[in-house]
Amino acid sequence: MSLSEKIIELVLDKILLGGIVLVAGYWLNKRFEIFKNETNEKYHQRQLIAELENQQNQQISELENQIAIARYNAELEFIERQISEFYWPIYLRLEKDNVMWKRIKCLSPEKNILPEAASNVIEKEFILRNHQEIVEIIESKIHLAENTTNSKYLINELLQYIKHVAVYKTIRSVTELQRFNPVDLNEPFPEKLFPLIENNFRELQNRYEYLKNIKFGELKN
Repeated sequence: MSLSEKIIELVLDKILLGGIVLVAGYWLNKRFEIFKNETNEKYHQRQLIAELENQQNQQISELENQIAIARYNAELEFIERQISEFYWPIYLRLEKDNVMWKRIKCLSPEKNILPEAASNVIEKEFILRNHQEIVEIIESKIHLAENTTNSKYLINELLQYIKHVAVYKTIRSVTELQRFNPVDLNEPFPEKLFPLIENNFRELQNRYEYLKNIKFGELKN
């Protein structure tokens, strides 16, 4: 092979090698661009997913706060109604009744009683009327006695009280029966009624004060 042919062959080899290197470089550059784009796309996807998850968590947290606030307001409102519409008016009337019946001649064995005429007036105008008001409260608001640990026993005492008052009013309206008292007809005043009313009234007051002073962050706990 002549020198010129060797030179031509060498040049052709270099051209071919350069072409291969050029093509390989172009291919590698394209692959790198594709890899970079895929990497950037995955990064943006991860960012988007993280942002969506963050938004979802915020929405869940806001929803939990709204539920907690709604539950808080509902409980507070219900307790307010229990106290103002049921327990307090009954408790107040029973307290007055506890004071007055001991002064009535036909009801009390104590010595510090009123004259018979005064006793009859107070029994008719105060005690029986007081009982009737309590019965009306019970009949219209008994649902407010629910949601307590002793509600079953309380409702039973309330029903016994209604029977007691019905008998009491009946015997005081019939001349032949006026010498009797409800206890004589096996309808005594339910002894557990006042303690149950008083206990629930105090507990609801404490719960109400606790709820009024609770911090917002504690509502979900």
